[in-house]
Amino acid sequence: MKKILIAITLLFLVKLNYAQDLVKKIPSNAFTVATIKGDNVFKLMFVKDFNESFVGKKLLTETSKSLDKNFTSIEDFGINLEKNMYYFNQLSDSITYNCFLIPLKDAAKFENLINDKDKKFKTEGDIRTMVLPDSLSIIKWNNSMMYFVTGSIKTSFFADSAKSALYGIKDVGYGSQWNNDTIIDSTAVVTPVAVDSTYMATPEPMDGQGFDPPLVKVKIQKKTPIKKITTKKNISKKKSTKRKVIVKPKKNKAVEEEFVANSVVITEPDSTYMVTPPSSAYGDEMYDGYQKERAEQDAKKKQLAFVWMTAQADKIFNSNYESIESNKSYTTSLDSKAIAELWVSSLQDVYNSIAPEFGTYGKTGLMKGYGSLNAKLFMDKTSFRISTGLELAKDQADAYKKIMNRKLNKNFLKYIDSEKAIGFMGYSIDTKAYLEEFPKLMKQTYGAFLGARMDEEIELGTDLFSLLLDEEAVSKVVKGDALFVINGLNSKEVTYTSYEYDDDYNRKEVTKTKKETLPDFLFMFSSEDNRLMNKLIKYGINKNYVTVNNNIYKIEEKKSPIDIYFMIKDGIVFFGNSITELESISNGSFNTSISKTHKTLLAKNNFSFLFNAKNLVGKVPNEEIGGEETAKKFNETLGKMGNIYMKSNPIKGNIVSADISAEIPNGHENALKYLFSLIENASK
Repeated sequence: MKKILIAITLLFLVKLNYAQDLVKKIPSNAFTVATIKGDNVFKLMFVKDFNESFVGKKLLTETSKSLDKNFTSIEDFGINLEKNMYYFNQLSDSITYNCFLIPLKDAAKFENLINDKDKKFKTEGDIRTMVLPDSLSIIKWNNSMMYFVTGSIKTSFFADSAKSALYGIKDVGYGSQWNNDTIIDSTAVVTPVAVDSTYMATPEPMDGQGFDPPLVKVKIQKKTPIKKITTKKNISKKKSTKRKVIVKPKKNKAVEEEFVANSVVITEPDSTYMVTPPSSAYGDEMYDGYQKERAEQDAKKKQLAFVWMTAQADKIFNSNYESIESNKSYTTSLDSKAIAELWVSSLQDVYNSIAPEFGTYGKTGLMKGYGSLNAKLFMDKTSFRISTGLELAKDQADAYKKIMNRKLNKNFLKYIDSEKAIGFMGYSIDTKAYLEEFPKLMKQTYGAFLGARMDEEIELGTDLFSLLLDEEAVSKVVKGDALFVINGLNSKEVTYTSYEYDDDYNRKEVTKTKKETLPDFLFMFSSEDNRLMNKLIKYGINKNYVTVNNNIYKIEEKKSPIDIYFMIKDGIVFFGNSITELESISNGSFNTSISKTHKTLLAKNNFSFLFNAKNLVGKVPNEEIGGEETAKKFNETLGKMGNIYMKSNPIKGNIVSADISAEIPNGHENALKYLFSLIENASK
């Protein structure tokens, strides 16, 4: 019975902790959600270790300096480091919200980050609100959480005159103020140099908010008038005239205009003006009127954004609504072991968010079929790993499964030396399946983009593509798998063409030489039918584009900084810039040893990539990376790095995914501490 009670208590505590997680504050229609899992982060590095690290000391020092206070630990910020921190983004046709939810452990410590806090925020019950000086950001917090929101008005929304009219916003064009019978005082003459006039827009308090929004400052740039062209005649007159004419400037009264719809008062302070020639006054007044009108409309938009942000922030604190937890795509993307996560609702939504800026082209379903995107960061005792996943529509997932139904040619593995290779990249697709599915994928992607009126043309184009190409024949020439290997770097003297000029500026072509560090590479792909390749080789030899020696061909290109050789053997086409390597492959003396890890990486994945940093140490000349001191730091950093890998994963259901990972060298406790050591070493 006692064990049952303990189990129930633990379950209750787990549920309570989950209920207190701020994810429930994220609305269900959030477009993007990013998470940092404090508990998982500080399992890898205790708070004390973070404070004593290079990154921690830098953070505490800079924060103390900027706020003129003394912080000795990140716990002094009042943040609950054991809970999740969130960023989320909300989109609408009129405004974009960027929001942060931060759990608080000690609200008093958090408030200590604010100088002159009594003057900067208002309190209602246990909720405190502070508006940042730009009036486009609001911070709201209570004893357990802090919420930061900033808003960005979409210009495309107010491009619609019917929508903008609802909010009293006008579309201002240059000269429109004259067409709208707006009168500007002709006595306000313009100075011949640019003058900034600051307009203070003070909105009325929002109903029920209990605080006044801050002043909104909008700068209006006075136009610099065109100077009168001075002729020689005028110059001579000026020289003969010694008398100076002093023009006393007129003093202008402050101009105040009240915007009734938004209760915004625009005040122009006094400015001192100098008299300008009458010929340019009209155009300058028009420009100043335009600037003033535009500033007024921008102030209205800014105030409107503030109203919307205030309502959105109040909703987060005071309303009940459906949270992102109800979104199955979001919840299934989560992994309890990750230390950070990112989720985007769909790539089509990404496109839709920027589509209005594209006008007519923005109304298409260009990313149709691509669903949610997620990425997760893992750190443990052996490696870093970033795992990504993308949801596909069923038709697209089925097409990609067919395309990815091929493995890398196992004979490629004979030509990789794991001890020598700086890096390699391999991929494998089914060429026949790709050519068969390509027209369908293009029609799905670009059909909506080109419009319904082009349906017949698109259908005809895809049929013509399939008719002209013999997918079976092409797939025998290029089967769809390939491997690219970099085995080292070598300095080589190369020639190049330059130009010199004599005293009469006649150009002369000169051939010069210089040293360049170039990679030793080997590229290979599978080919079952070499007839086309042999015809191309024969043509190249006849035209002197290609030379041959012992079945190894050389591409004759004078402008190329490297010599390119190629050959065909055992159903593989080889390209490389090392004649020695190709000769050893040709005569069967090419000796290599591939590691089990690299063999598995290449054999089991459609795409794979390796970068071995240690094999690059000392290979790049000092002068090419900034001198001896920089080269030393560069090589030290490389020497402390482990191997970096990328790979694609088999498609599961309708999810296509890939991983990027980096090994941790011996002597490091875990990936996070290793990362901090790399940052410290790179900063020295």
